Parts: sequence; C-alpha cells; structure tokens
Amino acid sequence: MMRKLLLSIMLSVCAAGTLLAQDEQEKTYKPTLTPFTGTDYVRLVMDANLKKNNATFNVIIKAVADGKTLYQAKVAPAEVDNAGVKQLTFTVKNLKPVLWEPNNPYLYQFTLQQIVGGKVVSAITERGGFRFFERRGGNLYLNGKPIFLRGIAINPPGRGIPTKVERSREFALAYVKFMKSINVNIIRVQDVETWYDVCDELGMMVFGGNYDGKVAKGAKVDKQEQVGDEGDGGFPKDHDVGLAWYEHEKLGLIAHHPSLMVYAMTNETPFTGKRFEEWNAFLTYAYNNLKKWDETRVYIANAGYGYGLTGDICDLHRYWGWYYSSPFTFLNIRSNANIIPFPKTGQPITFTECVGNYTGPDGRYNQTPAHKNPSSQLAWTGHEKQDMQAQLADVHQSFTFRQATETFRQMRSLNPDLSGLFPFTILFYNWDTIQKFEDMKPKPVTEQTKLSYQPVLLSWECWTSNVFAGSTINPIAHVINDDNGFADLKNVKIVYQLLDRAKTAVYSDSLQVNDIPYYATQQNKLSITVPANLSTGDYTLFGKVFADGKEVSKNFFNLFIAAKTFTQAIPQINASVLVYDGNGATKQALNQLNVPFKEITSIAAVPANSILIIGENAADKNLAANAATVKDFMKKGGRVIALRQDSVHRKDLNAILDFRLTNTAADIDNPAYPLPATPLRNGFYLNAERPEHPIFSGIKRENLKVWSDYTNWNPTKSGFPMIYPVTDGFQLENWDGIASTAVLANYSSGLQSIALAEQFVGNGSIIISGLDLAARAGVDPIASRLFLNMLSYASANDHSAHQLITAPIIWGEYETERGILNDNSSGFISNSTPRITPAYAKGGIVVTKEGYQLAGGNRGLFNTRPGLQYVTNGRRPWGTFVQTFGGQPRTPKGNEGTAKFWCRIPEGQNNMTSLVWNPSAEPLTMKIKINEQQENTYTIAAGMRMLLDTKVDATTVGVNYTGDRRLVVLETSFSKK
Repeated sequence: MMRKLLLSIMLSVCAAGTLLAQDEQEKTYKPTLTPFTGTDYVRLVMDANLKKNNATFNVIIKAVADGKTLYQAKVAPAEVDNAGVKQLTFTVKNLKPVLWEPNNPYLYQFTLQQIVGGKVVSAITERGGFRFFERRGGNLYLNGKPIFLRGIAINPPGRGIPTKVERSREFALAYVKFMKSINVNIIRVQDVETWYDVCDELGMMVFGGNYDGKVAKGAKVDKQEQVGDEGDGGFPKDHDVGLAWYEHEKLGLIAHHPSLMVYAMTNETPFTGKRFEEWNAFLTYAYNNLKKWDETRVYIANAGYGYGLTGDICDLHRYWGWYYSSPFTFLNIRSNANIIPFPKTGQPITFTECVGNYTGPDGRYNQTPAHKNPSSQLAWTGHEKQDMQAQLADVHQSFTFRQATETFRQMRSLNPDLSGLFPFTILFYNWDTIQKFEDMKPKPVTEQTKLSYQPVLLSWECWTSNVFAGSTINPIAHVINDDNGFADLKNVKIVYQLLDRAKTAVYSDSLQVNDIPYYATQQNKLSITVPANLSTGDYTLFGKVFADGKEVSKNFFNLFIAAKTFTQAIPQINASVLVYDGNGATKQALNQLNVPFKEITSIAAVPANSILIIGENAADKNLAANAATVKDFMKKGGRVIALRQDSVHRKDLNAILDFRLTNTAADIDNPAYPLPATPLRNGFYLNAERPEHPIFSGIKRENLKVWSDYTNWNPTKSGFPMIYPVTDGFQLENWDGIASTAVLANYSSGLQSIALAEQFVGNGSIIISGLDLAARAGVDPIASRLFLNMLSYASANDHSAHQLITAPIIWGEYETERGILNDNSSGFISNSTPRITPAYAKGGIVVTKEGYQLAGGNRGLFNTRPGLQYVTNGRRPWGTFVQTFGGQPRTPKGNEGTAKFWCRIPEGQNNMTSLVWNPSAEPLTMKIKINEQQENTYTIAAGMRMLLDTKVDATTVGVNYTGDRRLVVLETSFSKK
C-alpha cells in the first residue's frame, strides 16, 4: 500500500496516520514507520522528530488476512542515530508469526500508537511480513532454508510502457502473476510502490537497488543537490553522505516491503585500478553500516563487477552466448577459480545479468546502430534470409537461456556456491503501445523459462547431439530439488523415451532412483542404445520425474539421428585420393569412411586427376620446401584439401598459398573478463555463406551448430567437451585476398573468423578447413557427411571463386547479398534505423537521430526501450575494421571509408546501378571503381537518394565504393544498357 499519512488525535487506531503531538499537526514533516522483521521479531523504526509529551507507545500487530492479533502491548522506545538522523526504535521479540514465503506471502499490519493520558492521540500503520533473508557461507537462506534465485532482470516499469498502464495496480498484478506462472521467483524492479505492494501480496521476491554507477545522485545536502563529487560523479567524498542517501532516500523508502530480498548498492562501477580502490573503500564503509541498520536482507555492493570483495554476494555479469563466447562457457562456473580472478569460496555467487539476446518486437535481433548487437546477431543467426531471422533468434535466445539457467543448477553438485541468476533478456514482443498486460504477448523464451525454472528440474546433460542409428548414448539425467514448499522428494522415478517427429516413442525405459532431499541435486547416468532401424531425422529425448507417483518435472533434449545411408548418399569421388598425413589421424578417418586412398610421405610430384589431402596438423617443413610443386599442381587444375592446422602448422601451410592465413590462440571459452577482442580460434554456430554449395549437401544450418563430443567428457574432467565444429579457424592476413578466396563458412562475432574457404590458384584451388573432422569420422554423421561432401566436391569440375548475382542486391537483406560480404573485411557496415509500425506512429512515437522519442521526451535503446525494432537499412562504406570487446566496431581514422565486394554477373550485362542515400545535411561525394578501372565520382545532395550508373566490362566484377561514412548504399543491380 502507498504510505498515505492521515492526521488523527481522536481515533484509537487509524488505517494510516502520523505519530505527532497535537501542536505538530500543521507542520509539513510526515514521519513514516518502517518494520524490520526477522522470523520471530520486529524492530519498528520511526523518526524521533516529535514531541513525546510524556507519551507512551503501544504496538499492535494484526494479520491482514483475517485481522487476528499477533501482538498488542506497550513498548518502550530506544533512541538511535541512523546516518545522522535521530530515530526511535521499538523492538518486539519472541513472536510466533506465520512467515512470509513465496508460496505463502503472509502479511501483517503493524500499528504504533502514541498514548497520552491513557488516550490514543495518534497512530501510524504500515504493512509488512515476517521473513529473514541472509547469507550463510556460500548459500542464500530464506527463513532458515536455502533457496535458489530464479530471476529475470528486464521488467517494467521504466521500459517504455505508457506510464498510466505500467504504474497501475491491475497491470502489475497481471504481470507478476504471469511471471510466477513461468516459475520465476524473483524479479528486478524499480522503486515503484505499486509494484512492491503487488510483489508483497503475490509472493514474488524482489531484487532492487541503486542500479547506477553513481551514489547520492539527487540527494539534498546543506540545501544543495548532491550528485557525487569524486570527479566522475561517482560518490561523495564524505562517505556518510552516501550512507545517509541509502538509508533515507533510497533503501529507506522501500525497506518495509517483505518481498525485497536483495539490494544492489551500485552497478558496474570500476573493478581495477585506483578508482576501483576508492570505490571499494566507500562501498565497504557503506555496506558495514547498512548491514547494522538493516540486517534482514542481503547486499550486492557492486553488481556485476565487484567479485564480492564487499557485500554479501559475489555477483557477475557475463553475456556468454551473446556478445562473446558461447552458452557452453557457463561450464566455467563449476569452479570459482575459473570465474573469479583471486582465490574465493564460501560466498554466494549470482549472475544478475546474463543471456542478453536482445530481440525486438518483430522477433529479429535488434540492430542498434554503432553498437555490439549487430555483430552479435551475425554470430548466432548469420546471413540467413530475413524471413528466417526471427525464428532463428527465438531459438537461440531460448537455447542460451536454457544453457545458462540449467547449467547453473546442474553445476551446484560441483560448486555449491552457485545461488541464482537473472537473465537480462527480453521476454515480450510489445511494450510502448500496449493498453493492458495481455497486449505484451510473451516470446517463445517464456516457455523455455517455464521449463528451465521448474522448481523440481529434470535437466539433460548430453554431449552427443548427432549420432548414428544403432549407436549407444549416455545422457545424464540431473534432478534438482528446489521445491517451492521446501519438501523432500520421495519414491523418485525417471521415465524417459526417444520420440520421432510424430512424437511416437521408438524407445522407452525408466529408472527408480534414491530420495532427493530439498535443495539437493542428483545425477543419473543412462545408457540408451538407439534402435538401428531408425530413419534419418530429428528426434527428442523426453523424460518425466515422478515423486510418490505424482509428476513433478519434465524436460527434453534434441538429437539428430542418421541412418547409415546418410553418409552413403553423396556423389562419387571421381579422382584418386593422396594423403599427406604425419600423425595418422586423417588416414584413420578415411578408413572409417571407407574412402580408398594412397598415403604419400613426400611431395616430389602430384599426379594429375588426383586430390591431395594435407592431413590435420600435417603441414610441415617438407611441404613448405615443396611449395612450388604443389602450386604448379594447382595452377594446372589440381585440387588440394588442407584440413585443420593449428597456429604452428599454419605457418608451413602458408608456403603453398598465394594469400597467407593467420589465426590466434583465443579460446571461445576463456572466462577472463574482459575477453581479448581478437578473432576466436574455435567456435560453433557456423554460418554457411553459400548454403547451396555442394559441400553442404544434405546439411542444414541447424546441423552446423554443435557436433558430438568424442572424448567421453564430463564436468568432473578438466577443459570442455569437444562439441565445437571449429577448432582452428583462421583469417586472411591481407583481406585483398578475398578476390581469390571463396569464404564458404564463417563464425563468431561479426563472422570475422573463417571455418571453411576455397582459395583459387590458376585453374585449380585449395579447400582450407578449420573444422575438427578426423576424430568424428564414423561417430558424428554431420561431420562425416561434410568430410565426404568435401572430397566429392574436390573431384568435381564446377568450382567458382565468386557468387553469380542475377537479381538486385538490397544491402542488409542477406539473401540478396548471397554471401559476397564478410562484413568487417569488406568494409561495409550495417546502417541501422528504427522500424516504426503504424501502432507506434499512432502512439506518438517519432524517429530521431539518436533512436526514437516518445511523446513526452523519453528516449531509450534496446533494453530500456525494448519496444522499438532497429533494422538494417542499407550499408555504409566504413573501411576494414576491427572489433572492440563484445563486437562493437572500432571507427577508423578520418571521415572517408572504403567498401568492396566481388561477384559474377551474367554474360552481356555492362552496367551497374547503385542507389545511394545521403541522410546528412550537406552534399557528400561517392567514388565508385570497378575492376580497378577509372574511378567515377558522384555528388549526392543533402537528404537525397540518387541512382548512380557505372560501366562494367567483365563478368567477374570487383567493386570499390569510397565515400563519406555517412553515405548509405541501399541497392546495387547489374543490367544490360
């Protein structure tokens, strides 16, 4: 309830009132009552700025539900000084209340009466609940019981929803009820009383606080507004000013709410250097004092970056699986040593921001301008056509959510400090234009939330997602008992099935397991022999958990199962296969795949009509010494396949290449923060730049995400499972080499790392792979099929360095670009603009150069205003660029940028038309050069779009656009003129 204050001197008990003597009634000072509650006590705190007039005080505690009195008696006040404010405290102990818990949010009304001469002259009432939230060692406890936080970080209010709607009790009730229905038990919200009241009533725990990098912002000190005075506006030099701000202007205003469990003192303040030391000194001082003032909840001193050096919780913000790294990087949490840069145990660990994956209202990833999001989008949905982008974004958002949340819960068996997480991701489609909660429309990730946040969770751990029919898999069925009623699981049984696409069971079994105490986890390794007669396709491992005969959890895991014919349905290999293989791994793989070959130990000569395979990590000094022989073989039309080479062997491979390659040792699962902004050596979620290419025959995008582990890895072992298709990706040392190099598959942020390419030399070529193929031959059907496709393609005659363009290229519409761009290497950067729907226009939302603006002046971006969709609208000539940490492009020097691409066009076409837009307020110049011929210069007037015609004199076309970086190339087309 809002703290409504009503004066009263005659009533014995007021619904709400002020505790003032009669002669103070006309003053504007309005004291409030704050109940700090434990499980058996309450400490009522009241400002001491009143005249007692020999008054005594009476405390009444009644249940809100039925009005029953828990306590009524006189209580003597104690005077205290809390952060410079004199207050009265009234403590009542040895109570036996019904406790506030998420399953039973029991509330009480606390009334403090002032009595003079035996009469009640005034009274004040506040609502609260008895509960105690604390840290014990490495876990969080509610009312003496451990509890795992299943949180969500992005919630209204303050997300663009019309204020009247989002501040209404009706909307808050509907929203919180929905969040509870998908098994969320704690949300992060702003300090809005209506929302806190609803959370109190519905049993939704709250993570609140000062979610800012400034302290005492807006505080009134000596009649001056205090905004932090440490030079960067961080916090006041006088630490007591900051402490007083927390106690009386921030936390003090919401401390009466029993739902408030976790309070963040700051967010993402410096974590290294002198400034960190200053911040840490202040936060330590403030925390130590706040903990004495309010011991009934826990504190995060520096959300995200503080490592728990002060405060109750070690909290991290890690966007593994979005801005950087992989969702599997969450496996690092099984050891504190992997994620905290100094020895640390015995403190609760939370991730109050993770997941990311910011999808917009049309479901696609939000292409916020000059930001990390466009590069992140490319890592996960790549250059797939636009009408598939929303579906792929939904799938990856759910996948990352699943990996983060379920890994956190699984790994508690190895790291008991893991205590909760809050995915910072967008769960609804509609925001700014809604009139009621039902208009928000939940995204598919909410269904994943409901599964992954089941109080009792069945979670599958399986590192063999692609298997052959007839093989045996050994998934682990984790059962995690976080029962909402804190109950143990008795007579537990797991029932599991293998389902085909029609949801028909092709395999069924069950397992009786031990009882599972509350907050315990159990791991059950299964052995499932996949029926040998299954057809190729997608299958689901589906399971249910029963306790005392009642279903308490269910979950699934997707598998790709291939019949033996899957790797036999490829065109014939029409050439003899020669293998140069020092360590024997490639020879063994070819034997597994029944491919005839001849081993060679030196490269004195390579016969025509042969395929030369340079085995995995087989490039050596001998190969380099005979580079001229290999190059001559290729110039005459020969085909070479170079399998993956690490950074050592890559140097010798470069001897046979016209355009050298480079790679780094950067590991995708390196948990260091910040991660070096270099391209990654290993990776997954491959983007097939030419999905119609013969190498990808029979293989879908879904098949290029994760491959099967071949090491029998489990989390008790060091390192990570070998599930990434790429272990030795690479880049061109000089990107001019793209004129002779077809990039077939790439990966990682901005697609800056290459997994598979073909470099053309004379009439022949060399196929260069960074894929981890040999060890998977005969084990993983996708890896096996791709290896065989590669051999078949190498023996065929139809090879081309460049894509044939027969329709206009609409820049930013990936399907029209047909894989001719490699973003950072091409120098073309996405031009992002907001997409305003008719509903938005009616709502008074207009586009501004910063983003968009609501009628009323509020501006925001993808997370504070998730209701706006940014889309790619053309490309800008930016220049070859590198990315900063997380994927944000670093701006090159100067105002002029260059972009280039190569393609083929049909015979007879001799003209290229470019539609160029100048969105600036001044005329700008664009220069266009084709095949290094004469450069043509065009001037585009301010605010205008202009069609630019340029002559073409060949069917292989290399195009250079050079101009001001504000210019936008919208379309390019070729024709006969």
